[in-house]
Parts: sequence; C-alpha cells; structure tokens
Amino acid sequence: MIVPMHVLGERHKSVLLMHNSVFTTPELTSLMLSKDRQFQAAVRKDRLRWDSRLTKLILAPRLTWMKEVHTVYTPMIWADKHWVGLAINLAIGHVEVMDSAPTLYDDGKVLKFMKPILQMLPYLVRYVAKNNARNLSPFTWERIPGTNENLRSGDCGPVCAKFMEMHLHDNPYPHMSGITDAMVDQFRRVYAMDAYKTIVLPAYQPTTTG
Repeated sequence: MIVPMHVLGERHKSVLLMHNSVFTTPELTSLMLSKDRQFQAAVRKDRLRWDSRLTKLILAPRLTWMKEVHTVYTPMIWADKHWVGLAINLAIGHVEVMDSAPTLYDDGKVLKFMKPILQMLPYLVRYVAKNNARNLSPFTWERIPGTNENLRSGDCGPVCAKFMEMHLHDNPYPHMSGITDAMVDQFRRVYAMDAYKTIVLPAYQPTTTG
C-alpha cells in the first residue's frame, strides 16, 4: 500500500493542494497502533513521547497537519488481513471509513479496530501539530454506506486506494457503489503503470554532473 499512496500523491498533487489534503502511507496507523499500550497506560498523555517517524509525518514541510493539511487519506489494515481507506478530517475531528467488504466486520468490531486511532488523533493534533482548535475528546467515525462489496481475495488494497481517490473527487461516477471486478482489474494495471513511471523510471534516469 506504500506504492499506491505514492502514486496517488503524484497523480493528484494539484487537487490535494487545493483541498488541503494528503495521501499518507499505512505507516501512520501502524505507528499509532504500536503506541497504543503506552498511550492507554499513560496518566499524563500530554507528556507522551511519540515516535519520531510519526512526528515527521505530522510535521512534514509544506504538509503539516492543521496548517497545509486538514484531511489525511491513509490505508489501515484490520486483523492483519483486510485493508480499508480512512479519510481523517482533522479540523472537525471525524474519520470516514471506506470498506470494500462491509459485511466482513460489524460496527462493534470496527470500533475496536478504530478506537486507538480515534483516541490518539486529538492528542497528535494538540501536542504534536501544536493546534488547540478542538478539545481532546476522541474523533468520531462512520463507515461510508453503499460501497461496493468486493468478494475477490487480494483486491481490498487497490480497491480501498481507489475509494480514497474517489473520495478526494467527491465520489464521481461510477461512485464507490458501482465499482466492478473488471474496473478493479483496469485500475490495478493503471496503478502499476503509474508506479513504473513515477518510481522505477526516475530511479534509472542518468544524473548529470556539472
């Protein structure tokens, strides 16, 4: 999922800039979850020491949360087997979940997956991004209804990437509800070609010396 996020970030640079948004790798949620035990045990959560890799994501030059970035798009893996897309609205404290298999987990199970993220986000905004615009209550969440249920194994990653891409563009036709297996096959190929053009080819281009 690192490669699709890079591809989408390059493909939609101008739209992301216009909407104060960013595509972030799954490292964001992974690093947050790795901190959950310490976070829950901490009496003074405002004094918690966050992983430097996490703070670098939040304070990236020209992509700092609550300055240049108000919405964060990132993948998250549930139970080490199912990818979903998250649209994190930092300003209002709300997370939209884009799930290609909405019947796989009920809302109670989803809340267990999401709870650490929802609890930590306001502390990251307040104490890492240094923004006091909202209180420290957990972010709210909802699973976007009406998404197409993809039943093929191995498709959840690229499908959730496509869902996030569509969300950025206000869910245009065929909408998240209308994605078919044939469309999944097509945008898999497009993602692969874009990855080749934006990652592989530049790595092999000769450099010039003065």
